[in-house]
Amino acid sequence: MSASHGQRAIGFAGRHMPALAAATNVARTGGRLAGKRVALSLVLEPKTANLALALDSLGAEVVVAGSANSTQDATADALREAGIAVFAERGASAQRAAELRAAFVATEPQLLADDGASVIRYLHSDRPELLEGLIGVAEETTSGVRPLRNMAADGSLAVPAVAVNDARTKLLFDNVHGTGQSVVMAVLDVTNTQLQGKRVVVVGYGRVGKGIASSARALGARVTVTEIDPVEALAAHHDGHDVAPVAEAVTWADVVITASGIGHSLTAEHVAAMPDGAIVAVGGMGPPEFDPTPTDGVVLEFGEVVRPGVRELVVAGGPTVFVIAEGFCANTSAAEGNPIEVMDLSLALQMRALDYLVEADLPVGVHLLPKHIDDEVALSQLHAVGVTIDVPSPAQVEASLRW
Repeated sequence: MSASHGQRAIGFAGRHMPALAAATNVARTGGRLAGKRVALSLVLEPKTANLALALDSLGAEVVVAGSANSTQDATADALREAGIAVFAERGASAQRAAELRAAFVATEPQLLADDGASVIRYLHSDRPELLEGLIGVAEETTSGVRPLRNMAADGSLAVPAVAVNDARTKLLFDNVHGTGQSVVMAVLDVTNTQLQGKRVVVVGYGRVGKGIASSARALGARVTVTEIDPVEALAAHHDGHDVAPVAEAVTWADVVITASGIGHSLTAEHVAAMPDGAIVAVGGMGPPEFDPTPTDGVVLEFGEVVRPGVRELVVAGGPTVFVIAEGFCANTSAAEGNPIEVMDLSLALQMRALDYLVEADLPVGVHLLPKHIDDEVALSQLHAVGVTIDVPSPAQVEASLRW
């Protein structure tokens, strides 16, 4: 596909992103991002391209990276034509991907929007000298915020980080409604199957797992949830789902979708116990959340690609299962990711988080976005769809502050 195709897709997405437009106007008023070197390491597709172009319009020096399994080349070509440096290629080999990452960080960014904390961890482990010029990082995902908090706890984190993922406007929409819908739809689209009557196992019942389970049940699936957190397991039970250990649940599964964001949540032993023909997809962090590494007593290997985005995984003397997108995130690797309206909120938060990092001069650590920024982004989308809400009266404000 050509750059012109990418431009049309970017333009279409932009028509449905009023919150990002509003956040860009706020940042333009402050003028703090002009001249800053801003690096975006996000899923490279039309929605995130709009964030790159918005930052470029503010006078930032923007560079973009993306993973080999999810980058859309037409989008990358469109950004290059717009004068933005792109360090991403669909299907890049491991060696080529490493070269692209090295070139990406060699631009010495002052601000970083990261996904899964992949770049910020690379900087800490391999290029610590580049951390000196980094004002801070805005992290997009649950699976990225977790290691950042671990780094802060053990004293390894060297820069301020904003947990964009933990903003209410992100958690309640991107994770639940966005990923929940898009992962399930990706599985159905690439397999050309339906969920009605099927037994779906959801591994993990955090925000993403809740969304996946809800979407699957809405399409007629019988859902079983597996969990390691007793409170989340109880929540799944109260939401009407069956709850069982993963080793038990997979034995009757037609579809298994991981949503834990934690490595090794689904393993070769689990695959060996699945019914023949089961479908496996990842809705969380990607490898190694699903870890098919052979172990003693379980020998398996990937077989043929049976459909675009669907590959056999054969267990010696056992079942053949079908893995979506080689175990990478199904919604971004086998489809186009979360819906535009949902990503509009997340990318607006990214814009405001990058601006906030410059404005606030934060200390090293992991920080939440201020509530007024979260509310501002939500209100901008409400206004765009013609929804108005109440403003508390003085009496209500006073009552809320009394003890």
